[in-house]
Amino acid sequence: MKQLVAAVLFVSLVGLVGCSKDSSNPLAPVGPVSPSVTFTMHLESGTQGMIFVASPSADVRLQKIIVEYPPEKFVDTLTNPDPTVLIAKGSNIQVAEYTGVESKQRWVLTFIGIEAVTNKQFSVKLDWEVI
Repeated sequence: MKQLVAAVLFVSLVGLVGCSKDSSNPLAPVGPVSPSVTFTMHLESGTQGMIFVASPSADVRLQKIIVEYPPEKFVDTLTNPDPTVLIAKGSNIQVAEYTGVESKQRWVLTFIGIEAVTNKQFSVKLDWEVI
Protein backbone atom coordinates (compact mmCIF):
# COMPACT_ATOMS: atom_id res chain seq x y z
CA MET A 1 0.00 0.00 0.00
CA LYS A 2 2.90 2.36 0.78
CA GLN A 3 4.22 1.81 -2.73
CA LEU A 4 0.86 2.70 -4.27
CA VAL A 5 0.60 5.93 -2.25
CA ALA A 6 4.20 6.81 -3.16
CA ALA A 7 3.53 6.13 -6.86
CA VAL A 8 0.37 8.30 -6.86
CA LEU A 9 2.23 11.08 -5.04
CA PHE A 10 5.14 10.85 -7.51
CA VAL A 11 2.82 10.99 -10.57
CA SER A 12 0.93 13.96 -9.07
CA LEU A 13 4.17 15.82 -8.40
CA VAL A 14 5.46 15.20 -11.93
CA GLY A 15 2.13 16.38 -13.32
CA LEU A 16 2.23 19.62 -11.33
CA VAL A 17 5.83 20.39 -12.23
CA GLY A 18 5.31 19.48 -15.90
CA CYS A 19 2.31 21.81 -16.20
CA SER A 20 4.15 24.85 -14.90
CA LYS A 21 3.54 28.09 -16.83
CA ASP A 22 7.19 29.05 -16.41
CA SER A 23 8.67 30.42 -19.66
CA SER A 24 11.53 27.91 -19.38
CA ASN A 25 9.02 25.09 -19.95
CA PRO A 26 10.38 23.16 -22.96
CA LEU A 27 6.87 22.61 -24.30
CA ALA A 28 6.09 26.33 -24.48
CA PRO A 29 6.06 27.92 -27.94
CA VAL A 30 9.44 29.28 -28.96
CA GLY A 31 10.07 32.42 -31.01
CA PRO A 32 7.96 35.43 -31.87
CA VAL A 33 4.26 35.06 -32.56
CA SER A 34 3.21 36.20 -36.03
CA PRO A 35 1.31 39.47 -36.04
CA SER A 36 -2.35 39.25 -37.00
CA VAL A 37 -2.10 42.36 -39.18
CA THR A 38 -1.25 42.21 -42.89
CA PHE A 39 -0.92 44.91 -45.54
CA THR A 40 -2.05 45.09 -49.16
CA MET A 41 -0.50 47.44 -51.69
CA HIS A 42 -1.49 49.33 -54.81
CA LEU A 43 -0.20 52.26 -56.88
CA GLU A 44 -1.69 55.67 -57.62
CA SER A 45 -0.39 58.23 -60.11
CA GLY A 46 1.63 61.04 -58.56
CA THR A 47 2.91 64.33 -59.91
CA GLN A 48 6.32 62.93 -60.89
CA GLY A 49 6.07 59.19 -60.33
CA MET A 50 3.95 56.54 -58.66
CA ILE A 51 2.59 56.73 -55.11
CA PHE A 52 2.81 53.55 -53.06
CA VAL A 53 -0.44 53.04 -51.12
CA ALA A 54 -0.75 50.53 -48.29
CA SER A 55 -3.87 49.28 -46.54
CA PRO A 56 -3.79 47.46 -43.15
CA SER A 57 -6.06 44.50 -42.35
CA ALA A 58 -6.53 45.76 -38.77
CA ASP A 59 -6.41 49.02 -36.81
CA VAL A 60 -2.74 49.98 -36.28
CA ARG A 61 -0.43 52.71 -35.08
CA LEU A 62 2.49 52.90 -37.51
CA GLN A 63 5.91 53.92 -36.29
CA LYS A 64 7.99 53.33 -39.38
CA ILE A 65 7.91 51.95 -42.94
CA ILE A 66 11.08 50.76 -44.67
CA VAL A 67 10.83 50.66 -48.48
CA GLU A 68 13.47 48.69 -50.38
CA TYR A 69 14.17 47.98 -54.04
CA PRO A 70 16.93 45.33 -53.74
CA PRO A 71 18.17 45.28 -57.40
CA GLU A 72 19.26 48.92 -57.02
CA LYS A 73 20.18 48.66 -53.32
CA PHE A 74 17.61 51.40 -52.71
CA VAL A 75 16.38 51.85 -49.11
CA ASP A 76 14.02 54.56 -47.88
CA THR A 77 13.17 54.64 -44.16
CA LEU A 78 10.03 56.65 -43.41
CA THR A 79 9.39 57.51 -39.76
CA ASN A 80 5.86 58.49 -38.74
CA PRO A 81 5.94 61.97 -37.14
CA ASP A 82 2.93 61.03 -34.96
CA PRO A 83 3.02 57.27 -34.20
CA THR A 84 0.12 57.58 -31.72
CA VAL A 85 -2.46 58.25 -34.46
CA LEU A 86 -4.79 55.32 -35.11
CA ILE A 87 -4.88 54.12 -38.73
CA ALA A 88 -8.16 52.31 -39.33
CA LYS A 89 -8.48 48.88 -40.90
CA GLY A 90 -8.83 49.14 -44.68
CA SER A 91 -7.80 52.80 -44.88
CA ASN A 92 -5.32 53.92 -47.53
CA ILE A 93 -1.89 55.10 -46.39
CA GLN A 94 0.07 57.05 -48.99
CA VAL A 95 3.55 55.75 -48.22
CA ALA A 96 5.62 57.86 -50.65
CA GLU A 97 6.03 58.76 -54.31
CA TYR A 98 8.80 57.07 -56.32
CA THR A 99 10.04 57.49 -59.88
CA GLY A 100 11.16 54.69 -62.19
CA VAL A 101 8.54 52.25 -60.88
CA GLU A 102 7.69 49.63 -63.49
CA SER A 103 5.54 46.53 -63.80
CA LYS A 104 7.13 43.26 -62.54
CA GLN A 105 9.53 45.03 -60.15
CA ARG A 106 9.79 43.40 -56.71
CA TRP A 107 9.83 45.80 -53.77
CA VAL A 108 10.17 44.91 -50.09
CA LEU A 109 8.22 46.95 -47.54
CA THR A 110 8.58 46.51 -43.79
CA PHE A 111 5.81 47.97 -41.62
CA ILE A 112 6.67 48.54 -37.95
CA GLY A 113 4.08 49.60 -35.42
CA ILE A 114 1.56 48.56 -32.80
CA GLU A 115 -1.64 46.56 -33.27
CA ALA A 116 -4.40 48.73 -31.81
CA VAL A 117 -6.53 45.87 -30.44
CA THR A 118 -3.74 43.93 -28.71
CA ASN A 119 -1.39 46.86 -28.11
CA LYS A 120 1.47 44.59 -29.23
CA GLN A 121 4.44 45.60 -31.36
CA PHE A 122 4.58 44.16 -34.89
CA SER A 123 6.99 44.07 -37.80
CA VAL A 124 5.48 42.90 -41.08
CA LYS A 125 7.72 42.34 -44.10
CA LEU A 126 5.91 42.39 -47.46
CA ASP A 127 7.53 41.18 -50.69
CA TRP A 128 5.48 43.05 -53.29
CA GLU A 129 5.52 42.68 -57.07
CA VAL A 130 4.31 45.76 -58.92
CA ILE A 131 1.45 44.91 -61.30
